[in-house]
Amino acid sequence: MKKYIFLLFSVLAFALTACNEETEPGGTAVEKMAGEWVVKSEGVNDGKWFTVRTYNTASNVATEMWLEDKGLNYKIKVSVSYDARTFMTVEAVTNTIASKEDAPAPTKIKISEGKVQEGVYETPGGHISDKISFTVEADGQTYKVEGFRRTGFEEDNVI
Repeated sequence: MKKYIFLLFSVLAFALTACNEETEPGGTAVEKMAGEWVVKSEGVNDGKWFTVRTYNTASNVATEMWLEDKGLNYKIKVSVSYDARTFMTVEAVTNTIASKEDAPAPTKIKISEGKVQEGVYETPGGHISDKISFTVEADGQTYKVEGFRRTGFEEDNVI
């Protein structure tokens, strides 16, 4: 009998302490702009699809985010206007991975015309996804990058 009473109190103690109603789960300050994107650009990767990632900075504010481009091999912070879903750099900024990677990487990057649009891109598999587009200036070259938020559908895995 003592064993059952102990088991009952153990279950009740766990149930009562596991429920913390004060915790509000939530996203990041740039959550609607953050994600893994499948993009392409003429002059980069021979026009093949590649990955771009956008995510919040450690300060988790709606005015900046990281932009990591696997096609041109750079990672930089960009300024964000979250309500307008736009991003850019005011001037050319230093590539944070240029000295750390074995692959060639530009040292200065400038981003302009960056925009995330919700539900306007038809993916290669025929699904509707969010669209990202921006212009990159790197080492004297200008590239227009455009693509879609990764969907997870097999027919959209073009990389």
